[in-house]
Amino acid sequence: MKRILFIFLSVFCIALLTACGDQTNETDNNTNQKNIAQNNIGKTTNVNYSNHLQNTQDQYEMKSQLEKLDFSEIDLEVSYGEQKEYEAEINHDNSGFIGGEVDDDINNEHLSGKAAFDSIYSKVKQLTISKDTNKKDTIHQILNSFDLPADYNRFELEIIFHDGTKLKYVD
Repeated sequence: MKRILFIFLSVFCIALLTACGDQTNETDNNTNQKNIAQNNIGKTTNVNYSNHLQNTQDQYEMKSQLEKLDFSEIDLEVSYGEQKEYEAEINHDNSGFIGGEVDDDINNEHLSGKAAFDSIYSKVKQLTISKDTNKKDTIHQILNSFDLPADYNRFELEIIFHDGTKLKYVD
């Protein structure tokens, strides 16, 4: 009886390994070939492994640049008349992934990822905002740094410092 069970399990395992191992030895002459992967929602997406390496390097660079600042996240929204807005954000998700986004209706510029991070970083690295900076000085510094007009309808800024302190200014 044990022998039959052993043979059955062996055949089952071989069949399972054969079914799961659908790799082939075919080569593709296209050196820019993208591999297909499934994300956690079940949608098929293209993944390029060189992009993954670049993203890892970008994350490292963005993290080291953020460490030079007094804060770790910034979220800026400035509204002007006629549905003109300027929004800029550098944030972290739950996994620590750093992202950036710029939606500039004034100059018709929309960036995301590393390009947005670089654009925002070049403006915020000159800021001298601390936990003790008053609202008026903070707004003045932000408007000057981001080269934004002072005739806004609504100004909203949220900054999270490295120690977790969160400041929010609304005007």
